[in-house]
Amino acid sequence: MVTGWQPTTAAERALLAAVEADDREGFLTELAAGPLLLPVSPEAAAGQAPMAWPTAHHEGVTHVLAYTSPAAIAAGVPGRSVSYRVMGLVDVAVEWPDDEWMLAVDAGLPIAIRLTADELRALAAPVEEAERPLREAIVRQDSNALMAALLRAELVLPVDPEGAETRDLSDPDFPWWVVPDEQGRANLPVFTSEARLRQALGERDLVVVNSLQLTDHWPDLSWQLLLNPETPLMAALPGEALLTLRDWLGELRQVINDAAEQERLRRDANRFADPSSVGVPVPRPAADLAADDEPDPTAPLLLQLAIPHRYLTSYLDDGYDRAAGLVHAWHGPGRDTPIRLYRRLGLLGEGSPFDESDEWVAVLRWPPGEETPEEWGRGQPRMESIVVPDGTELHCLHADGRDELLARFDAAGRRWSPA
Repeated sequence: MVTGWQPTTAAERALLAAVEADDREGFLTELAAGPLLLPVSPEAAAGQAPMAWPTAHHEGVTHVLAYTSPAAIAAGVPGRSVSYRVMGLVDVAVEWPDDEWMLAVDAGLPIAIRLTADELRALAAPVEEAERPLREAIVRQDSNALMAALLRAELVLPVDPEGAETRDLSDPDFPWWVVPDEQGRANLPVFTSEARLRQALGERDLVVVNSLQLTDHWPDLSWQLLLNPETPLMAALPGEALLTLRDWLGELRQVINDAAEQERLRRDANRFADPSSVGVPVPRPAADLAADDEPDPTAPLLLQLAIPHRYLTSYLDDGYDRAAGLVHAWHGPGRDTPIRLYRRLGLLGEGSPFDESDEWVAVLRWPPGEETPEEWGRGQPRMESIVVPDGTELHCLHADGRDELLARFDAAGRRWSPA
């Protein structure tokens, strides 16, 4: 055991505190969130040789060596100048070379731990699953899927340490941290988690925002969004692409707000007998529904999402493959009409693209896949953004109850084939 070692980062201090408190769960949580430094040869660091896994043998088992800071490397490998690459624990798990090997983190230090391949994958699994849509979009170089993934992500912005103290994106003095590229173009680094930011930049002052806040206050369309730089999940989006995302989010926000207001009014109406008895709840019978407005218990589970009328030609003519809205379960043949769907989902209201007088409405309909969350289609509708799955059907629901199949989506050809 190395003596005299002291933690030098917030992550190491948290790891040491967990060790002293015998809190293994807290230790593993902190380990999964922090960066890992893997020693590499000078040739690999200079780009003159491939990156190899740093290994050592202990008790007949090959161990991959990793550390939590440069100081930890210096303590674990004293007297040597060691180059390293920075990886997230999830990246190590994704690229793990051999199921018989183990991961040794901070060997010889008070915060040392060894993990088997199975333990490593189990620890990384929640992050890997959360990042899967983003990782797949980057691998496929699919900008539409990338923007859909960003809709769900919590975004982390590093701020200029020499800038103003404000952390309000709407403030003209907000300290955007801009990095020029080789051509002198401005790049704005954005990360999908604090762990990814620490992996690239170390400890850094930051602000956490959502995609709506970022697109609403994007400072300059000539700036490029640089996503997760210096990590395996690196991608870039031009500033103009954020305009599309902002417009889409704006319309989605209006629908959400209107739906929420409709639901609030409905609950208030059911809760109180009359305006003079505010604060005195009274029992109310459930609203009577026509028999055919209930889900058909024999119908297969299919997911459905209504799309505004003006977007129909974008799907049919332009091969549009994104959607956002309330994902809900199909009720079965003849069970949905425009007005029933609108009322059930709370889609009516000022500013909504839907209206009670609509004679038809277009919907996307698809079966849940292996990666579809189990809660989709069960219980309450869920506000989601999606990349349209292969084989999705585009239907037209008519006011008279007819359900007309218009087209099916061919993901490989990125087109809608007429039915």
